[in-house]
Amino acid sequence: MYVTSEGVILVDDRFAQDHDLIVAAVKRVTSQPIRYVVNTHHHGDHTGSNLRFLATSELIAHTNARKHMIEGNMPGPPQIAFTDQTSIFLGGKEVRAIYYGRGHTDGDIAVYFPAEHVVHLGDLMAGTRGVTNPVVDYKNGGCLRDWPATLDGVLKLDIDTVIPGHGEISTRDGLMAHRNKIASVRDQISGLVHDGKSKDEIGKLLVSKFDFKPINMGGLDGMMAELKN
Repeated sequence: MYVTSEGVILVDDRFAQDHDLIVAAVKRVTSQPIRYVVNTHHHGDHTGSNLRFLATSELIAHTNARKHMIEGNMPGPPQIAFTDQTSIFLGGKEVRAIYYGRGHTDGDIAVYFPAEHVVHLGDLMAGTRGVTNPVVDYKNGGCLRDWPATLDGVLKLDIDTVIPGHGEISTRDGLMAHRNKIASVRDQISGLVHDGKSKDEIGKLLVSKFDFKPINMGGLDGMMAELKN
């Protein structure tokens, strides 16, 4: 949350059952109302409380994220959507929501706090322990090939602190390491596919070399198909 003299800007709102916990946590810090909620992408662990916040706050997301929510009959699609970039100006502070391209989905955004040199990346950086492997949602426009370039755009921002969608707070160097690992995974899979390796062979290498977990392996068919050409 970002507190201003005119209200609070919240990034993501977890699951539906977390709404009251979120509101209580904000009230422990400030009496200002939650004026805006920015969704980093459409998945339910980031948008689950949207429906209840619609009654009190303005919700913002990328157009693709909003589209996926509507297509999936998910509750609480935001009232406001943008394509490339938008800014919230509140209480003399600015928050920028910026779309750099595909990655985890085709609707992931960076939420940038320029005065603080901070960026929130949602699941473009989902977890930080060991520099987490990519989870690509191919049903919703995710793209392993484009993901490093998307993060290259983020790295052009003046940032010191990086907030991931899951995991511990990180730094610019941590984001660079994350970007480089995703590029390495992409290049490794591409090379193995072009060498004619089987899914089982590729999977075993990803586990041994990159410590892939079941959540990463679920997208392997999509990764292989994407990187075949």
